Amino acid sequence: MDRKTIIAFGLIVLVIVILPYYYKLVIPEQAQQEPPVDSVAVVSEPVRQQTETAIGEEATPEHVEEWGGGGDQAYDPVAADLGFSAENSPESIIVDTPLYELVFSSRGAVLTDMRLKQYEGIDDGLVQLIRQQSADILSIVLYNNGRKFDTQGLRFQPNKKRISLHEGQTGSLLFEARNERGGVIRKTYTFNADHYPFELQLKTAGFSGIDSFYDVVWGSGLEITEPDSIQDIQYAQAYAYMGDELETFKGKGDRTVEGQASGITEWVAQRNKYFAAVILPRSSMGRGVEFKILAQPKTGKNRPKVYGMALKMDGKTDVEPAQFEVYCGPLDQSRLKEIHPNLEEMMSWGWPIIEPFSKGVLWSLKFLHGFIPNYGFVLIIFSVFVKILVWPLTHKSTRAMSRMSAVQPMMKEIQEKYKGQPEKLNKAVMQLYKEEGVNPFSSCWPTLLQMPLLYSLFIIFRATIQLRGEPFIFWITDLSKPDIIFDLPFSIPLYGAHVALLPIFMGITQFLMSKVMITDPKQKPTMYMMPFFMVMIFNNFPSGLTLYYTLFNLLTYLQQTYLKQQVAKPVVRKS
Repeated sequence: MDRKTIIAFGLIVLVIVILPYYYKLVIPEQAQQEPPVDSVAVVSEPVRQQTETAIGEEATPEHVEEWGGGGDQAYDPVAADLGFSAENSPESIIVDTPLYELVFSSRGAVLTDMRLKQYEGIDDGLVQLIRQQSADILSIVLYNNGRKFDTQGLRFQPNKKRISLHEGQTGSLLFEARNERGGVIRKTYTFNADHYPFELQLKTAGFSGIDSFYDVVWGSGLEITEPDSIQDIQYAQAYAYMGDELETFKGKGDRTVEGQASGITEWVAQRNKYFAAVILPRSSMGRGVEFKILAQPKTGKNRPKVYGMALKMDGKTDVEPAQFEVYCGPLDQSRLKEIHPNLEEMMSWGWPIIEPFSKGVLWSLKFLHGFIPNYGFVLIIFSVFVKILVWPLTHKSTRAMSRMSAVQPMMKEIQEKYKGQPEKLNKAVMQLYKEEGVNPFSSCWPTLLQMPLLYSLFIIFRATIQLRGEPFIFWITDLSKPDIIFDLPFSIPLYGAHVALLPIFMGITQFLMSKVMITDPKQKPTMYMMPFFMVMIFNNFPSGLTLYYTLFNLLTYLQQTYLKQQVAKPVVRKS
């Protein structure tokens, strides 16, 4: 392999690993300056406006967490005018299914707690999706003669104290808030023990002045679910599918961002690394979304964000009940597609050119897992499959590199002969390439053609929930986390504050691969530098990703050794 090829290969690896982080650092999200959004009209193309305010280091969680207040302060003065009672002693109502446990509050009939039974959370508990002390999850904001009527603080009487569902069963939970004049607000939740989505029905009756628009609120974001909180912080963002386009809302540094977007809205959602919450209107489309991205006090070097959203709806709820579907669960492509065909767009697929490869990789992993119960062995089989798939490209690249190495002595002769005569040198080199049938770029193109596949592997292995919590063997207990064997009493820049074993194995395989590919003694520093660099980088990556690349490097080393023996033939210069 010539020096230019080595440099190109090294740069390609750097691009694969570092480019996503580089973009986050140097390309800030740009605030779009749009015309003011009409509060009622619905347009087919999204229209968006937003404002930003920076918070100081003295910011406290209390003043940035709630969408519109909380606790007793959430009791709306319009509610008092309409004769509704405040809830000062809220009750908790539990819904228990094989998939999750929900807790609702009689204050506002809102969701206050959700634990997923099939996923382990922090400190060996279950994954908790609702942030502590949240008081506005699935809260309803009505409007009375143009006045905002927040139902978050109202007393809602539940018809049950607890619902326990077993496989195949369904159940409903009815909340009613009544005023002294006979008016009623009904929120009915319907659950299926076999599915994560549940239904919400909203109905009002018996009081006048209710406007034909309202909001469904998810105001307090999602809880951090991973021990390494920076992962959740990096992946966290909110979405609205409007006018056949995915609108993305992302926090910016220490800024609190709020605004609204108007347009036909099919769903709103937010996510962290592995889980999502989605609200889908079923009786009619939404007309827009209001959003607040609330910057929180720093946790170490990171500043978490709370993503609050309100789905803006049109409709007379006293004439026809409004129907919604709510999904709180894993970011699993197959589950999301069952709910809505476009929900998978909020998953991490990479750039458009990479997306087909990413979906193919995920499909392959799930297909193999149907036969092989251990995802670690799935990765082993998959790495062999990928190596077979790219064998023709690697074979062609190896042949080209061997041919280039074989003509190097003749290249040196020409360089000595035409030293100081660049025009004659270039002409002689091109003539040599032509006579020997050598293309200096033929060894690079096969490698470049593999890049979309290699990058898609990097994306999927880092963020797919299929690997979360999945053990392999011995010390590798979770393929979605680094395989830490011991912690360090200090932190090393780039490397971290722990030692993982698989990255060391990967560094060894990288060294072996470099050794068999590098023939020029002048390029030996590269042989040592690249493995060291890869060990530093991969020490914080999921063990599943590191396991795959370790196996891939080992197979590449064996392949290169074999091909080198097969294709390395001496070049006889033609007379």
